[in-house]
Amino acid sequence: MRNNNRALISIFILIIFTLNGTIINSESFSKELVKGIETTGGSTIILEEYTATWCQVCAEIDPEIKELALMHNERVALIALHPADGVDDLGNYASSKRISLLFNNSSSIQAPTFLLDGKMAMEGANEINMLNSKIMQTQSKKSNFTEIYFSAKRINNSINFEMHLDSESTGSANIMIIENEVVSNNHIGDLNKFDNVLIEMISIDLMNKTLISGNNEWNFITNQSENKTIILATYNIEGNVNVENFGFLATHEIQNENITSVLGAVKIVQGDISKEENILYISIFIMIFSLGVFAALGKLNSEPKNEENE
Repeated sequence: MRNNNRALISIFILIIFTLNGTIINSESFSKELVKGIETTGGSTIILEEYTATWCQVCAEIDPEIKELALMHNERVALIALHPADGVDDLGNYASSKRISLLFNNSSSIQAPTFLLDGKMAMEGANEINMLNSKIMQTQSKKSNFTEIYFSAKRINNSINFEMHLDSESTGSANIMIIENEVVSNNHIGDLNKFDNVLIEMISIDLMNKTLISGNNEWNFITNQSENKTIILATYNIEGNVNVENFGFLATHEIQNENITSVLGAVKIVQGDISKEENILYISIFIMIFSLGVFAALGKLNSEPKNEENE
């Protein structure tokens, strides 16, 4: 009986970890950002797509990729990486640095290519079911991850970020800004607005507390407190961007033999929680509440007594 109860509790804990991330209703995102938005977690899966506005296959497969990401809304953060090749007008410094890091400066990358937590998952327009399976496999192995506290707050023409990690963490801490409905003037097909486009990123070496990458729009400082490394970063809003369409991600990553591994990630993004997800949250709450009641009554660990007198 005890083993069954422990297994049940473990399942509920696992479910809670898979429901990781902060999704804010699109209509209230701007107001919430002024108040400040925070989240804690680490089990979010980073799904990165190397794509391009000139890629016909990408244009055809993108609606399915969005549906897949929406299906895993609480588990996955989708990031679109556009090359700064002089043809794709959505390419930028942040995407260029990210692409170079993930693909080890390779000059021959097929579009589309998909990576999960920094590792190659799929090249080309294969069956979406294959990518879905890879997401589920990645989730099932994500038992140990870096716990991250992450917050974002808009103050006038800047966004202030705060990120906490364990002080023993090595590798890099990264803050990314993605934007939805980015307009392209050099696109193939009917699609001229692109979502989840990486537009800004700052990367900090956790060992030396120095900047790895990030342009002039960023400022940062690091502090140590209660066994935590605290990163305070400020992004100064400049250029033709729409803050109302922003989303934010924070990751802890390491590099081993030029291979990137995402050890922990959280997100603060816009979106709408489906009815099915609301029902799931309510069900989980009821189950956890029931467990608490049983535990309080001393019944959770009680042994069957019908054999005491035998």
